[in-house]
Amino acid sequence: MSTRLAHIVQRSTTLSITRQRLQPNLYFASLRRLHSSCQLKSKHETSSMVGYRDSDRFHGNYPQRTIKCGQLTTSNEGERVVLSGWVQSPRAMSQDLIFIPIRDATGTTQLVFRSGDSQLRADIQKLTAESVICAEGIVRKRPEEMINKHQSTGAIEVELDKIYCLNPASTSLPFWPSQPLKNLPNEEVRLRHRYLDLRRPDLQNNIRLRSKVANTVRQFLIDNDFVEIETPTLFKSTPEGAREYIVPTRKKGAFYALPQSPQQHKQMLMAAGFDRYFQIARCFRDEDLRADRQPEFTQIDLEMSFVTPRDIQSIVQGFVTQIWDKALGIQLDESTFRHMTYHEAMTKYGSDKPDVRFDMQIKNIGTYLPDMVDDNSVLDCLVVKKGAAALTGGTLKAMQKELELADEKDFAFVKINENNIHSWPSKCGKLKHSSHINQASAMNTDLGIDIGDLVLVHKREQYLYGGNTLMGRVRLHLAGVLQNLGVMKLDPNAYKFLWIESFPLFTPDEQGIRTWQATHHPFTAPYDEDIPLLATDPAKVRGQHYDLVLNGMEIGGGSIRIHSPVMQNFIFDKVLQLERHEYERFDHLIDALSAGCPPHGGIALGFDRLMSILCHASSIRDVIAFPKAAGGKDLVVNSPSEVTAAQLNEYGLKLADIE
Repeated sequence: MSTRLAHIVQRSTTLSITRQRLQPNLYFASLRRLHSSCQLKSKHETSSMVGYRDSDRFHGNYPQRTIKCGQLTTSNEGERVVLSGWVQSPRAMSQDLIFIPIRDATGTTQLVFRSGDSQLRADIQKLTAESVICAEGIVRKRPEEMINKHQSTGAIEVELDKIYCLNPASTSLPFWPSQPLKNLPNEEVRLRHRYLDLRRPDLQNNIRLRSKVANTVRQFLIDNDFVEIETPTLFKSTPEGAREYIVPTRKKGAFYALPQSPQQHKQMLMAAGFDRYFQIARCFRDEDLRADRQPEFTQIDLEMSFVTPRDIQSIVQGFVTQIWDKALGIQLDESTFRHMTYHEAMTKYGSDKPDVRFDMQIKNIGTYLPDMVDDNSVLDCLVVKKGAAALTGGTLKAMQKELELADEKDFAFVKINENNIHSWPSKCGKLKHSSHINQASAMNTDLGIDIGDLVLVHKREQYLYGGNTLMGRVRLHLAGVLQNLGVMKLDPNAYKFLWIESFPLFTPDEQGIRTWQATHHPFTAPYDEDIPLLATDPAKVRGQHYDLVLNGMEIGGGSIRIHSPVMQNFIFDKVLQLERHEYERFDHLIDALSAGCPPHGGIALGFDRLMSILCHASSIRDVIAFPKAAGGKDLVVNSPSEVTAAQLNEYGLKLADIE
């Protein structure tokens, strides 16, 4: 109204100057019309606000925060401070004594009302939990007997004399972030209201640590002459293995695909002369979700020219060491990162990502019982110390069911007691048919078998491929059972890193479409000495691939790449037996290799998985701000969602009747 009044004054002044030239009745008529128009506009504005009730929210300027809640200490005693944050439920001890916790990102501070001010008391009593407030008061030391030693600000409180409710929270919130974890609703409810869930200190700390770690990695790589380069999100469909997300365009029959990794672009960057590239990259895979997978995920991606695997591993160890120092205060060194071949990992631990925090190594006992094996088989044996008593028959039966071992005729186990200690093979499945049972004592000595142990045996093929063996799965399962029983204890602060190397470059195509498939991806280079085997015996070709494993989880994988267009085409065509229309989708990469691409290699570390380890989170969902739920659903915004028929028509799409 003040603007319109100014116009009235201005126009009235103009009228007063000229009214000598107007008849008096015309002048006053004009003024009445102007006043009437202003009244109509005022009534219209008032009527448009009918039903608007916002009296519980403070409108106007409020004082700026002078310090954060978690920063207050006894050194601030006597200071006047302004705090801003979320209020928790006030606790009224009496009409003149009310405690009000206020929380921000740094912690919680206790406000106390004891002034007797009736208006201030009424304002406090109207507050609902999780309302956003601004509070003014004086910092006071708490009496000795009132100090809360479990809270960083527990030695002080702020004597309140003014409060502003900046935004009252609904009284029907699905949960309060301050509730104990055991009292929170299920994860689906929390994911739907993620903005509330993220206020919880645990998730706040996770996301803030994620930012700190990302910055640590970025700064380390920049200091080591890496260039941060963004690669396209809209890519093309290529046969890299996992299912892709397809993006339609308005051009009929033309689609983008979201990248599963920046692999091809970063190799082309090596051809372009950026010999040290990195990116904290967003990647997409249309896969079934597990605790450690999301349809969109983040990886620390890097590539280097003129390097060996050790050069790349040294860079990774450098920033991992800095991460552990800054995030956990733990010092790592060169000896922390052991090296192990794929064959050794699979033979000793039955896994290509072994957890070596506990021993339980698998041994080959075929040399003791030669009539139980042939040239193409191995007799794996696992000894679980004191497992006879700890693992009941019911527990072992449940294991067989869970691991689908009930019909596995080459798998058996026996509990060692005083009666069978020197003849246990005779009680262990098919081993009873061996004519070398008298070797039991020698095996007891070499394998450390004692009364009270559990011995498990499995006959497998000698040729190793894939991620694990049957005995490897048994090893992990029993270790989990023993931990749950309290028999096996693992140090939660033990970090066992492993570089797993010399993977087979190719593995049998289990779908039976072709003979071979790339173990990791088709761009990995073979060892030079194995190149002649590409044409004669692909099963024996080792790839220059390396995985970084931590406590039984793969956190990164990389390789030296093929930089020869001749070799790359040979592998596409002769080894992997791709159709021409399949590998012509890589023509852009072949052209780049042909343009003078240097030898190069790289690695990608799963950032989400790395953060879940640093935060001791059971799921990577706890280290991602807005993760997807089961089925790839974003419960906050309810996506994926349907689109209109007009949108489908614009892109030339029609929904098929497929369940």
